Amino acid sequence: MDDGAFRPVPALVEDMADRYPERTAVCYGGNALTYAQLDRLANGIAIAAAGRGVVKGDRVATVLGNSLEQPAALLALMKLGGVFVPMDPGWPGERLRTALGVLSPRLILCAEIGDVPGEFRAASMPVAVGAITPSLRRPNVTLGPADLCYGFFTSGTTGTPKCALNLHGGLANRLRFMTRWFGATGDDVVLQNSKHTFDSSLWQLLWPLITGGRTVLPASGEFLNLQQTIDTIAEHQVTTTDFVSSIFNALVAIVDGDEQAQHKLSSLRYLIVGSEEINARAVHRMRAMLPHVAITNGYGPTETSIGMVFHLVTDADGDAIPIGRPIDNCYVAVLSPDRDPLPRGTVGEIAIGGACVGAGYHGDPAATRKAFIPNKFGEQIPGDKLYLSGDFGYLDETGRLFFSGRMDFQVKIGGVRIELGEVEAAAQRCPGVYQAKALTAERDGMKSLALFAAGKDTLTADAVRDQLRRTLPRTSVPRYCIVLPRLPLSEGGKVDWRELQAMLESRLDADAAGLAAAARPESWPGLTLRALRLALGQPDLDPDADFMDAGGDSLRALIAVRTLTDECGVPDLCVLDLIEHPTAERLAELIATRAPSTAAAEAETAQMDRDAALGPDSAIRAPRSPEETRTVLVTGATGFVGSRLVHDLLAGTDLRVQCLVRATDDAEAAERVARSLAERGLWQPRFASRLEGYAGDLGQPGLGLDATAWEHLARTSDLVLHDGALVNLLFSYAAHRAANVAGTAEVLRLAMTHRPVPVHYVSTLSALQVQAMRGAGRLPEVSSPSPADPPERGYSRSKWVAERYLAQARRRGATVTVLRLGEILPSQQRPHPNTRALTHLLLSAIHQLGAAPDVPIRSDYTPVDYASARVVAAVLDRAAWGLALHVFHPESVDFGGVLTTAGAAVTRTSCADFLARLTVAARETGSTELAALAALLPAPDGHDEAALRRELGALLTDNAALYGKDECRKLERRCRLADEDLRGPMAAYRAYLVTATPPSTACPGGTPAPQLTGRP
Repeated sequence: MDDGAFRPVPALVEDMADRYPERTAVCYGGNALTYAQLDRLANGIAIAAAGRGVVKGDRVATVLGNSLEQPAALLALMKLGGVFVPMDPGWPGERLRTALGVLSPRLILCAEIGDVPGEFRAASMPVAVGAITPSLRRPNVTLGPADLCYGFFTSGTTGTPKCALNLHGGLANRLRFMTRWFGATGDDVVLQNSKHTFDSSLWQLLWPLITGGRTVLPASGEFLNLQQTIDTIAEHQVTTTDFVSSIFNALVAIVDGDEQAQHKLSSLRYLIVGSEEINARAVHRMRAMLPHVAITNGYGPTETSIGMVFHLVTDADGDAIPIGRPIDNCYVAVLSPDRDPLPRGTVGEIAIGGACVGAGYHGDPAATRKAFIPNKFGEQIPGDKLYLSGDFGYLDETGRLFFSGRMDFQVKIGGVRIELGEVEAAAQRCPGVYQAKALTAERDGMKSLALFAAGKDTLTADAVRDQLRRTLPRTSVPRYCIVLPRLPLSEGGKVDWRELQAMLESRLDADAAGLAAAARPESWPGLTLRALRLALGQPDLDPDADFMDAGGDSLRALIAVRTLTDECGVPDLCVLDLIEHPTAERLAELIATRAPSTAAAEAETAQMDRDAALGPDSAIRAPRSPEETRTVLVTGATGFVGSRLVHDLLAGTDLRVQCLVRATDDAEAAERVARSLAERGLWQPRFASRLEGYAGDLGQPGLGLDATAWEHLARTSDLVLHDGALVNLLFSYAAHRAANVAGTAEVLRLAMTHRPVPVHYVSTLSALQVQAMRGAGRLPEVSSPSPADPPERGYSRSKWVAERYLAQARRRGATVTVLRLGEILPSQQRPHPNTRALTHLLLSAIHQLGAAPDVPIRSDYTPVDYASARVVAAVLDRAAWGLALHVFHPESVDFGGVLTTAGAAVTRTSCADFLARLTVAARETGSTELAALAALLPAPDGHDEAALRRELGALLTDNAALYGKDECRKLERRCRLADEDLRGPMAAYRAYLVTATPPSTACPGGTPAPQLTGRP
């Protein structure tokens, strides 16, 4: 890095303080610091630290959690030239004592003296915002790129943690690159989503402060609460953050299909995913849900200035997402065991050079010499040292780096780098342990630590685990602890790793079998214990066992909570509840107070009755005289059906189409509609002149419109086609209420604001399913649903309530047309899937499992273009206005035979076997589609086959039989629409399902060109 271009990070922050003194710099816990306040507090801490003898190059420990004091303390030490090393007051006492002993710090900054072990308290200095004397006087210490800046502790192979030291030049280079990569505007809001003792937290804290942006610090916690993270992003309108890959995968699972959660993430513009191998499927799914978010795959060890290889994920990456290319002034070489460069396409050890290379390990010259080797590629890579990462990788022909795994005794679990040697050394210090070996266990795509310990006859696994909790960070405590009289040995007298791995696999298989064999309980204590056992993979977990002590972590806590909320219907349960009630007994007591009850059901029924009531003061009027329809307002225009409706209106008529869309402004709203059409192959440039977008939200009062936009739409819209809705088959009525019921009431109010205009409401046949299945059949009238017969699922209930509300408006004279849709699936020409449809989920599962349940599965398959043509026909035909019409294909389809004609091997199996296969596949593959279907269908255990057949048969119904073919032909006869043969669409969809999973991408071959790449 050129010294002439170098400016240290504290100087860049000071520049922002001079330029934007009153702009908010840091937020935490409802409080904030402006740039001026942050700068002056840092100056005050620096003066106090200098008074305690801290000078340039001194190591200083910061035993602080997330707080306003934390950024002020780090900035103060950088200003002084001190080397800050973050530690956690929540670490086990022995771990903290060991780290402080390794560092021997000149000073320890802490929140309270009691946070520091007794023998180090003389070196401690508490810092608190209210107790710091702010100062305008800056230290003005001269800093160069080669000066030490900070250190972070990582695991050590000997059992003693290592402190990796990094330089001012490396940090400044990384942050300066990010300013270019993200196109910083000064309006960036960054959530520090990584724990402050991990180096990735550093860019999240400091980068916004060098660009005039804002840093948001979340409340400190031992476990990540993703729902809280989502809410924090929404509250602060966060634009940028970072996720460990495994946590990112859990985030995707939570927001998939949840439009409210997706809306809360709408402020995001940039995400970095890293710390462990990226999951291509999860990344592409998030990009599909939030297409405006740019997702970067990031890579870089702690020893190389946070991270130094970036890749912007695109559709072209498919399942083989590269790590990427080195950032500015950084370089990568892929080396053989002899430290020679390998041809491209050949796997070798990743070596890193350039401005990012750190200074080594504090007080450990041997480890430094082993990892930081002389640079013999000086003509191609600047600098005198290379860092050997211990990671395998290869470069493709274009110079992009791909990750191929670890090569040493180090693993990454949950994004945390763990030395197995540290775990073993800590175990061997436990009383009674003679020998210990650690290895990784992997099941259902999740990694965890396992420990085998040999010792005295009195040694127990609980004793070993208790000792490790006192000496290791929580992330390094093994989830499985197996005590043996002696460890198995190979013929050469060494520990037999294959035998240990076989023993571990046997244990995992036995646990899985025990969990699968357990009957599904009916009581809340039983259901809660089952959820915790499933999340931990421990069938013998006791009801009073602490979930965290039994090996729970953030991901497993999320799994347990999702099991209870999705499968068991427990409302408002979050990870924090599990943390605060960490045993099955205590959590069950909490759930019992929230679980659905008769009183709760009665309260929901009363709420639905209130929501369906149209107040006497509502301004509902009949149109004075029919007017020409020139402009149609469409809601839900980016959805599966809505985008097709917009296309058909623009392609087949000369109407102007106005679209209400969730977006930051009207331009983005129009762009989102155009993009949704383009993604489905429906966009034509000629549409642009007749398409308008308006930023709004069905779930907000006044549709989220300002007064000007409301007035404009009320005056210019000649007809409202209301297709927008929140659709989540797992969510309760309460979750759907705002968007689907209150939103419909607001749409009607808009239509009545000036000259009353017609409203066409797109509903669902499932709103009438209870009546139809009881033999009512043929329910053509909009007023037909009875308050006594609500559907079971929350989404259907919300549509049922909205129909009742509109029925009253119609009786008062409003022109309301109801169009109830059946199962909407892809068109013949473009089999773009409707991934929310039960039919799609079922067909996809049958294809993936190669099996179908042995029960009649017949239902309508209504291609989206078929349904859209009929809805648009109803819009254009005034004679159809005011009716309730059913839109579904009259010929039903046998789903069990759908795939066989495409050459897929599909066998019939019992309902219990199909559901069991589905449950296992959902868990093992991580498929969100399989998981969603498993949550919708009955559990395989605790039911006999006859009951399962009845339940599946009730879910997978034949609408033509329920409602009668005449109902769906009314519109066709009126509008002279021809019936369509299902064979074409079904053949196209079969082909889609069979080819939906891309083949795996093999490692490419290479040429003799050396694997050296970098960016000057």
